[in-house]
Amino acid sequence: MILTKLTNKSLVTDQDVSFNYRLGIPVEVFDSEQGKTVAFGQIEAYNEQLIHIHGSPFCRSSYLFFGQPAQPAPASC
Repeated sequence: MILTKLTNKSLVTDQDVSFNYRLGIPVEVFDSEQGKTVAFGQIEAYNEQLIHIHGSPFCRSSYLFFGQPAQPAPASC
């Protein structure tokens, strides 16, 4: 299950995070050291280093974030 999430649901780029923020899509914050989800909810604010969920800041380099990655724009002819 975690492998599927890593390949299909990871929020890596600012575009991915922005997409979830703008649409209000809840995201999962996973702590790989503890091996468990530590937060789940809508993104309240974010910047290059942190993502705030339920009033708590989570460092983007220390946690895994899962949600709906932004879809690439369709190629035009």
